[in-house]
Amino acid sequence: MENSVCILISRAPYGTVSAAEGVRHLNGALNNGVRAVAVLVDDGVWLARAGQTPGTSGFASLSDVLSGVRKLSPALDPRIFVHGPSLARRGLAARDLIPGVEEVDDAELARLVASTRHLLRF
Repeated sequence: MENSVCILISRAPYGTVSAAEGVRHLNGALNNGVRAVAVLVDDGVWLARAGQTPGTSGFASLSDVLSGVRKLSPALDPRIFVHGPSLARRGLAARDLIPGVEEVDDAELARLVASTRHLLRF
């Protein structure tokens, strides 16, 4: 199995550093030539919501950072997935997300996690 990692982000983008650390590790993996995918589940789906404005919270707009990941290392084909049932439970739809995010169901989520050598959960 090739050197690959699945970054599973289940925490909301603001309030803690968990989601930001997930995105940082995704960027780090790509910068080091590791094939990486990000999977957003539970409250992590908020990370891909378009038009985030964290206001005076002191947090950066993580959706902007996530949008830039695909441009970072196109040769490694970084992909970002969002769990469809998690979206629905939060009243979100694919049209609410940044471009390039792919929606997956439970079976595809399991396949993505199983298809990588390493799993990091944030």
